[in-house]
Amino acid sequence: MTNPREEHRHHVLRAERLHVHYGPICALHDVTLELTCGTAAALVGGNGAGKSTFMKRVVGLIPPSAGEVIWRGEPIAKSTHEIAYLPQRSDIAWTFPMTVRGLVELGRYPLLGPWRRFRTEDRDAVQHAMNLMRIDDLADRQIGALSGGQQQRAMIARALAQDAHVLLLDEPFAGLDQPSQELLAHLLRDLVANGHLVVASHHDLKTVSGIFDVVVLLNGTVIAQGPSAEVMTAANLTRAFGASE
Repeated sequence: MTNPREEHRHHVLRAERLHVHYGPICALHDVTLELTCGTAAALVGGNGAGKSTFMKRVVGLIPPSAGEVIWRGEPIAKSTHEIAYLPQRSDIAWTFPMTVRGLVELGRYPLLGPWRRFRTEDRDAVQHAMNLMRIDDLADRQIGALSGGQQQRAMIARALAQDAHVLLLDEPFAGLDQPSQELLAHLLRDLVANGHLVVASHHDLKTVSGIFDVVVLLNGTVIAQGPSAEVMTAANLTRAFGASE
C-alpha cells in the first residue's frame, strides 16, 4: 500500500523573498521558506512578528509588496481551494444561526457545478470531513452551542470539505482546555500522516515539539527554520522575542 505522505511529497508550498508593508510599516521582510505536504509546521514568534500576516499573504488576503508564493511549482495568481486559511476563533461570528453541517457545506460551494446544486459527491465530502474531525454527531447542532474545541474542528472540517491540501491555522489551540488541545493535536497529526500540510501559528513553546515536525521562527523575517530541537535554541529565541524563553 502506498504511503499517503509519499504520494504528496512533491506538493510544495514555497515563499520567495516575501515583503509585506502596511503603509510605512514593514510587517514582513525577505521571507523565504519551503514546506512540503505531509508536514506540520509551527510559526513561532512574538506579537507582531508576522505570523498572521504571512498566512494571509499566502492566500491573497493581503496584497504583496514584493516576492511571490509558489504552490506545486506554479506562482499563485489567484485564490485556490487547495489552500485554506482559518482565522482565530474570536474573529468568527459564532452567533450566526447555522448548523455544523451547514458550516461544513460552505466549503463545497466553490467547487459546485454550474447549477450550484449539491451532488452526491458534495454530500459525501461533507460527511467525510465531519467524520475525520469527529463532529458527525454534532451535525444538526447550532455552531453557537459548540465548545471551543468543537468550533475549531468544525472550521477545519469546512476546509477539508473544500479539498484543501494546505491548512493555515491562526492560533488553533488558543483558549482550548487540555483535553480539547490533545484531541485537536491528535487529529492534526492524522491529517499530516495522510499527506496534508498543516501550518499553524503557535505560542506555547512547551508543546511545539510534541505537535509539529518543523518550526519557523519569525520576527518580521525568518530567524530560523527546521526541526524544533535545532531551531528552539536560546540564541534564536532571544533574536525572536528579545529575551531567552
